[in-house]
Amino acid sequence: MKRILQLVIALVFFSSIGVAQKSALSVVRLCLHTETRIKINGKVKTVVKAGDTLKTYFMANTDVPCKVMVYEHSTGKNKLIYPKEGDSKGSFTVDIDDESRAKYTDSLMAVSIFNLQTDEVLVKGGSYLMGLNDTADIEGGDEARPQHRVTLDNFYISKYEVTQALWLAVMDSNPSIHKDCYLCPVDHISWEQVQDFIRKLNTLTNHHYRLPTEAEWEYAARGGKNSNGYYYSGSNNIDTVGWYRNLDGTRRVGLKKANELGLYDMSGNVSEWCSDWFDTYPGKMPVINPIGPANGFLKVIRGGNSIGLAEGCYIFMRGGMLPTFSDQYVGFRLVRDAK
Repeated sequence: MKRILQLVIALVFFSSIGVAQKSALSVVRLCLHTETRIKINGKVKTVVKAGDTLKTYFMANTDVPCKVMVYEHSTGKNKLIYPKEGDSKGSFTVDIDDESRAKYTDSLMAVSIFNLQTDEVLVKGGSYLMGLNDTADIEGGDEARPQHRVTLDNFYISKYEVTQALWLAVMDSNPSIHKDCYLCPVDHISWEQVQDFIRKLNTLTNHHYRLPTEAEWEYAARGGKNSNGYYYSGSNNIDTVGWYRNLDGTRRVGLKKANELGLYDMSGNVSEWCSDWFDTYPGKMPVINPIGPANGFLKVIRGGNSIGLAEGCYIFMRGGMLPTFSDQYVGFRLVRDAK
């Protein structure tokens, strides 16, 4: 089915950027992950290649577009689409006319900054036992002990791992090893690169996105207050919820079964960065909204990945990596505070 998205009525997020002392522009960015025709007032102006970023500019405090450009990923250059010499001045509509999406069930907006808030879940706060039971015989589980009670406030978390399309829309680059899959999770990004992405995303959206704390990540993976006590996120059968031992790389987000909160791929696909420094658990004393140690050597990664064993996908398993390092099986998902 042909899908047409009119940016002039679909505007949700934009950022202000100075262009002169007395004026400013705002820009809506959208990575197109299929070859797509761009129409201005119903007339085809260009065909945008998959992986390029459409940028529609608006005068400050208005919802009327004034300029359209495309960032071409292959050349690293911005291409002016509208207005050009001979184009009429005044208000206009921008249509994304995409006839090649039969193989995908999600919309273009699902991988853009437009849909971030509708693609997140409110996790209601509560208390849970974090880590692995001291008597459980799980190989490699020592780092997940001692089990201890954690209490968390409400927070929002993304249903999906951040995709290559979303990274492209924000950063105009794709560092992933497993390319040519814009709906696959972005990979091969360091913790420090993630911080750059989040800073830029927060400027674009005027929100405060961040990485989850390790305690938030595990609570969400367990299903929060809806938890059924599974070893994997959403099941005791890893094959229903996670990609693992898959030598062909990562997979498009959201293909497996979601967990009790409606979160996908928290067991397998790519391991996920957390905000905490990695260290042994502090002990069995209850803690409230823990953020980990003040400093350290490694940053926490969670969730297992598509190259690893099923045991590595247990929701309590922990790992760590230097914040400057990147790996083709490590990505992340976003969290936002619930005020």
